[in-house]
Formats: sequence, C-alpha cells, structure tokens
Amino acid sequence: MPLRSLNVNFAEKLRYPLRRTLLVSLLLLLSFLSFAQADNLKVMYYNLLDYPNSDPGREVYFRTVNQYLQADVIAVTELKSSTGATTLLNQALNVYGTTHYQKAVYYTGDYSENLLYYNSEKLALHSQDVIYTSLRDINEYVLYYKSIDLATTNDTIFFYFYIAHLKASQGFEQDRLAEVNQFLDHLNSITNAENVFFGGDLNLYTSFEPAYQALIDNTTYVLNDPLPAGNWHASGTYSLIHTQSTRTADFGGGSIGGMDDRFDFIIFTDDVLTGTNAVQYVSNSCKAFGNDGLHLNDALIDPPVNPNVPDSVIQALYYMSDHLPVICDLTVAATVDTTHSNLVITEIYYNPPETGTDSLEFIEIYNNGLNTANLTGYTLSSAVDYTFGSISLNPSEYLLIAYNPTAMMNTFGVGALQWTGGLNNDGELLLLKDNAGNTVDSVFFDDAAPWPTAPDGTGPSVMLCDPNADNAIGSNWQASQHFVVNNGGGIPIFATPGYTECVYPPVADFTVNFTEITAGESVSFTDLSTNNPTSWSWIFTGGLPSSSILQNPVITYNTAGIYDVQLMATNASGNNTMFKTGYITVSEPFTGTLMVTEIMQNPSAVLDGAGEWFEVYNPTASPVNMNGWTIKDDGTDIHVISGSLIVPAGGFAVLGINSSSAANGGYTCNYQYSTFFLGNSGDEVVLLDPSNVEIDRVVYDGGPTWSDPNGASMVFTGTPSSDNNVFSNWTTATLREPSYSGSTGDKGSPGTNGTGQNLVSPAFDLNLKVYLEGPFNGTDMNAGLISLTDFPTAQPYNISPWSYNGSEEVISVPNSNIADWVLVELRDAANIGTATEATVIETRAAFLLNSGSIVELDGVSLPHFTNTISNQLFVAVYHRNHIPVISENALVKVSGIYSYDFTSGESQAHGGALGHKLLTTGKWGMIAGDADASGLINTLDKTTFWNLQAGKKGYLKSDMNMDGQINNKDKNDYWLPSLGTGSQIP
Repeated sequence: MPLRSLNVNFAEKLRYPLRRTLLVSLLLLLSFLSFAQADNLKVMYYNLLDYPNSDPGREVYFRTVNQYLQADVIAVTELKSSTGATTLLNQALNVYGTTHYQKAVYYTGDYSENLLYYNSEKLALHSQDVIYTSLRDINEYVLYYKSIDLATTNDTIFFYFYIAHLKASQGFEQDRLAEVNQFLDHLNSITNAENVFFGGDLNLYTSFEPAYQALIDNTTYVLNDPLPAGNWHASGTYSLIHTQSTRTADFGGGSIGGMDDRFDFIIFTDDVLTGTNAVQYVSNSCKAFGNDGLHLNDALIDPPVNPNVPDSVIQALYYMSDHLPVICDLTVAATVDTTHSNLVITEIYYNPPETGTDSLEFIEIYNNGLNTANLTGYTLSSAVDYTFGSISLNPSEYLLIAYNPTAMMNTFGVGALQWTGGLNNDGELLLLKDNAGNTVDSVFFDDAAPWPTAPDGTGPSVMLCDPNADNAIGSNWQASQHFVVNNGGGIPIFATPGYTECVYPPVADFTVNFTEITAGESVSFTDLSTNNPTSWSWIFTGGLPSSSILQNPVITYNTAGIYDVQLMATNASGNNTMFKTGYITVSEPFTGTLMVTEIMQNPSAVLDGAGEWFEVYNPTASPVNMNGWTIKDDGTDIHVISGSLIVPAGGFAVLGINSSSAANGGYTCNYQYSTFFLGNSGDEVVLLDPSNVEIDRVVYDGGPTWSDPNGASMVFTGTPSSDNNVFSNWTTATLREPSYSGSTGDKGSPGTNGTGQNLVSPAFDLNLKVYLEGPFNGTDMNAGLISLTDFPTAQPYNISPWSYNGSEEVISVPNSNIADWVLVELRDAANIGTATEATVIETRAAFLLNSGSIVELDGVSLPHFTNTISNQLFVAVYHRNHIPVISENALVKVSGIYSYDFTSGESQAHGGALGHKLLTTGKWGMIAGDADASGLINTLDKTTFWNLQAGKKGYLKSDMNMDGQINNKDKNDYWLPSLGTGSQIP
C-alpha cells in the first residue's frame, strides 16, 4: 500500500509516493492563495514524562521551551494531576507579564493524563469531551477563533483537537488499533466537524502499523500526516523526525535509548490542508522541535551543537522530558478581534423553566469601566437582534435586554429593553458590537461542560461572577443560586438580573513593620487581603503565639532564626492562602556594651609599629568609659587601659599604637596602647571589662576566610545586633575617608560610620530617571526583554569590564514594566571635575523601568543607601550596551531623597551632547551601540560582537534596540550613527 506524506520536500528526498496524486499540485496551487485577513497559530503536542510525579520542578524547563516557541495551542500527555496542570499554567505559561494562557478542565481519573492549554486572546474553549477506551482515554477539545469577522459574518471558525497516548511497546499493535478505532467511531459520528487535529504520543514504530493505516484510510474525515511515512524506528533516514529519546543517561524516569523513535504526531483533516474551513497548514512547518537529525542513538545534548536552537532551550528539552514536542504552524483566514471594551455580558437566561415560549429570557450587560459608556447605535446580534437608541450606562451599572420586558417586571421587578428573536436552548453566539461594527464583546454560550449544565431548563440563569474574567470561557460561569420565585408550574427560578449575588473569594496578602529584628522583639502584621475576608488564620513558625485568628496580630520572636509566615483569609465564597518563605529574620541580640568594628592590622603608608589601630563602637544609649578595660589576644599581648577613654552612646573610639597623627598615617587616635600588636596573618582582638568579663571577641585568620588587606582596614558591615566575629560580616575598606587627614595613604574610616558600615545610618533614597536610546519608543521605553527565556534573574555586570560582584538576584522578574538591569554608581566629590573613580563610595545593580525610573529588586521601591556623603553626591549609570552617563550637577537631598533626571535636558549629563543624545523633543537618553561596553563606540563593537551574534535571538550585547533579535536594525540604526561616540565620565 502506498504511504502518505504531505511534506513535499521529504517526499521528493525520500521518494515516497503520495497517496493522492493531486496532492502536490494542490499544495502548489495553495501556495498562491492569500486572504484579506490572516493570523498565524502555532500548535504543539508534547509528552511531559509523568509530570509532576517524576522529577518535580521541571516547570522551569517547560517555561523555557514555550517562551521560545510561544505556542498558541499546547496539547500535553502524561500530565498526572490537576495540581501539576495548575502549576504549568501559573509558573510556566503565564509568566514574565504573559496572562493570556488558559487551560481546559483537567479530568482526574485512572486513565486521565491529557490536557489542552490555549491562547485565550485568540481562542476560546467551546466544549470538551472524553472518549473512553479500555486503555487510556482520548480527550476532545473544541475551540473557536475570536475572529473580528464575527462582527460582520456571524461565522465561527472551529477547531477539533484530540489528544491521545496510545499503548506503548512493540507487540501491542492491536491494542493501539482498538484505541484508534474508538476515536474514529467518535469522530465519524460528528456532523460537520471541521479543522480536526489528532495527535500525541502514539507509540507507532512504523507507518505499516494497522493503527496508522486506520487513521490515514478513514473516509468520513480524511486524515493526513504532514511528515514522511516509513519504518521510523532506529533509522538514520528518519533521524530528523525522531522524538524519543532525548537521553542516554538514566535520571527522572523515561527512556534512555537516545534519539531513535518517532512516537509523537500531529495529524489533521483535508480541510486543514486545503484551507477550506479558514484554517490552513503552513507547508513544511511540522517538525520534531529541537531535533537537527544529527543525534541518532545519542542524547540531545551530545555533540554536535544544534545551531538552530539556543543552548538554553536544548538543555530545557533534555531535562523536561524524554520526548521532544512536535509542532506545526497554521494560517487562519481571519484576524483576532483586538477591540477592547469595558462592556461585558455577565448573565444569560437562555432556557427558563417554562413550557412553550421562554418569556423570561434575558441578557445582562455590565459596565466594568471607570467612565460612562454611550451605547447609542450599538447592536446585540447573532442570537437576537437589538439596536440601542440613546442609552448611557454608568460605571458598575447593569443593562437588561429581554424577550418580554413585561414578564421581567412582573417576575423580577426590573425594567428591560426588548429584543427581536430568541435564545437557542442548546447554546449559540452572542455579539455586542459598537456603532462602527466592531465587536465589543462576544460569548458563545453552551449547555454542556465546561459550561454549567443546570441553567439548561432546570431553573437558574448562568452568570459571570468576575467581570474581569474571560467570559468566552465556560468554566468562568456558574449557575445562579439566588431564589426569586416559583413559577406557575411550581419550579423555582434563580437569577439576578440587574445586580449580582456573587461574593468573590479573598486574595490573601499581608505586610509587616519589620522583617529583620533582634530576638525578643515583636513584629506587627497587617492584613492586606482583598475581597473583604471575614476570618483570618495565621501560622507563625518560631513566633509567640504560633498562631492567631486576629486580623492584625502582633507576634514576638524570642529565638534567632529565619521563619515562615502563613495567612489563610476566608469569606462566604471561599478562602485563599498566602505563604511567605523565610519572611522574618531574627538575630541574636548584641549583649555587650562595646564591639570592635574596624581593624587596621597591616598599614602600608607607614610601618605597622606606627599605623596599627582598631575601632570600637558603643551601640548602647549611654556612654562607656573604658578606664580599667583590658585589650588582649589569646597569646601574650595584653594591655590594661589606664585613664579615661569615653566611647559616646552610638559613637566610636579609636585605639592605636601611635597617637601622633603626623606619624600614624593621618588618623585621630583616642587612646594609645602598648604591648599589644595586631598580627598581619591572623590574630585576636578581645575586650574585657574591669571585672575581667569578656565583652567582645574578633578572631581573624589572615586570608583563608577573612580578607588579608595591605594598606586598608577590615570593616565590619553588620548591624549593631549582628555577630562581629563572623567573617561574612566584614569587608575591606576601599576609600580613604575624611576621618583620615590628607588625600593619600592607607584606606579606612577610623572613628566614623564609613562606607559599607551600617552602625549609624544616614539613610537616603535615590530617585533617578534615565532613558536608553535602544528601546525608546517616543514616549517611554519598550519592556520586551523580560519575555526572553534567557533574561537574567541575577545582575549581569559580574563580567568584564564592570567585574561587579554584587549578589543582586530575584526568583522571578517582579514587574512587567522592567526594561533591563542597570548599574548605579555613587561618587562623593567636591565637584564633577574631581568625581573620578577614586571617589566611588558604592555600586549597586538595579532594575530600569520603561518609564525611566530606577528601582530596587522588588520592582517598585527607590534604591535605598546608608552611605555618608562627606562632599557632594554625583551619580553614574551604566548599561551593558549603552554609553554610561554621570550627573553634571551634584544631587540635592530633600526629605531623605536624592533626585536626578538625566532625561530632561542636554546639560543634565556631564559632557552635554557628547555624553548623551536627544531622543525626541525635550527627552535625552543614553547612547546605544557600545556592545563591548568599552566606553567607546567603534568597529570592535561590530566585528567582535554584532558579526558573531547577527541572526540570533536572546539577551545579547549586540541587541542595540533591545527587541530580543540581532539584525541590521541594531547595526544600521544605532551602532553606525553613533560611531566614535565615547564616555564622558571622569
């Protein structure tokens, strides 16, 4: 029997005859067809390998795969739980600002493992069903396209998607045939099915199998396989279309045989091939995604590297499943309706419990906007016909259109407008259009799942509780439970025309006054839950009390540790839980009266015997006199302080080996000790009070864990309640601060709260605004980079030339308006001319919003600093492929905030027009094109980066306009016009 293949290139290459002789001619003819309106859809079938039971946490890999593919229809198998279904929706699909994915209802059962996800901006779920077999169930999902043509043609484009996972292994060919025959019996019983897709993990080893032949020989609905037929198993001829196994190593379950089988399929009906029903297969678009044909019997990640798919995606495919997804592209002869309106159809009474004429049929429309809507000239059509006269609808008000307004008033006591026609009890399309014929809202209601079935004649209306939810999705609707009256036949009527009975479940949330405290202190919790909860159930790990039912409890933490908090908020409609992991940090209190906070053990500008010193800090509210105190190490060094040495409350004292500032390197020594020395390669500084009670101890090791600076002090960076004998709480001084005299010499901050110290906090916020030329769109900046799979969640400036080692990192992108990461640098100088690199006091990575604002890692807050500004503050901003800028003027502090707007004028950046660029009238921005971040736009940016990255997609330095694609626009529109431009930072 000749074998069918729809892929012309494969057919010619492999010389497999086509089953229908007109097919090639037909494909050539179709290539000339065009439609006045068209949209593209990508379909993906994917076996998820026992998700999430086997190897949980793989949703991160699924996310990477789909972020690259952006599929509109995702049909999955081996999805083992409703929890897993929800996790994929919320943590893999609707991420990074995407909200349009919806899922069908997941059926739980012994043989249930399939599910469909879809792009709800383009598609709506009309119905779903299950074909029960003796082995695994086959699932049916009927979608329709949200076409703008609904407004003019009232015609709906339907898709029938079927997902199967047939019996596995050789020797079970008859079992697979039995499952396929049950599917075909179901399909053939449907009248006028259109655009039918059957696929999944079919476990077919060869096209000669009876199950495959039954599919392609079906006559009622002819089915086509777009990929070549043949003996696929372990054949190099078909290595490009193998979908299993991605692995040769055993982990997480699944097959480990390497790429050698074609098990995953997408098969479709003739109308998809010809475009007869407005949906057409894009020739040669069907493929085993991620397979380059060069990995027969090898793992997907084995050499050679697939040049057509990013490495991150290949890794994700490898770790997600032992199968590859199979994908196809479709053209739809219509365009998605992009009209947005705040008018929403929220209640439908399509089959009241009446005999004969349904006199109580009505449709309710709600204004979900903030402004009054003028409905003059609007129409309600398709199922019924009504043209609105001079009618306005205020925000949060309802409007009723009914078959019989008199019956509405007599039964419900509400007025209504009267339509012409009636509602189909089996379901149909409702269209609300504006006076220009644009679709304002459309609902294809139904009397079958996922729509509630009770409204089909048993008494209730069907209502949409949440007007913000997609009313094209049946599962968002519910049957009314509001009893109105018994009708003449004694049947109860349930409906709420003109108002709502809905109470939304709460969304739990809370905040606190402090997230970091010392043991023994208390935290005040404030409930932020929405939708008016009526009760609260808190759980406080490590807290006292450990639980509470108060709305805003106060909890004491007596033991140091990091603790979780949970809140369940409840109202009459349900409950919701917010769980914050590691939310409260409790530190051991500092019990001493003094603590060592800075140590100069190895000066460079002077000899050790002249320049050694250490600093003590008094965290208490009272001054401490160190007369009679002992300073010592664990060896033979010891000195008893003789004479008054006052350490003020909240202040510092410096003890040194030489009190002469002329000889000790330029610092003020409050007390000169003797017979006590600071070892360069490790030592101890121990403080004993006059009763010989040890008050504080710092033990440094000279290098293995502690820093071992030469010519700079070691600086304690913790808070007064932190442990100062932990190396991670210390750093090396980077500046010679004003507590030293002279501008040159050893670095440190003797006697003051120096850079990086958090003992005395001057605390200020930084309010900066800066534009990047690349993503600037005339008004603000595009924020599309965060949709890339490789957009970093950790700061990207830890490489040359910045070599910034900050630990800024987020679990996920916190704000959909983030344009990119930037690096902010504080410089403390007398003027811009002296604001050189030597005056840098802190560097911080932060997020840049599309508005130009620079914010903290929460995506909202202004960056917060605790540095002391001794002279004036100047700020520099760096970006990975734009020329950096520095403020021409010193920032001014007002109410604890330093503000600066680089965008407002030429003179705002040092160097003026040489330092940044006029983007549009009155708006200036950083100059794009510095791919190697050298501070100069030159030929190296093109030859070293752009030439190598051209044609690629991702978070790459050559992406000058930051649209995620490297192409000629980056080179010609951004790099070339700015060639020769350089940084003006001193």
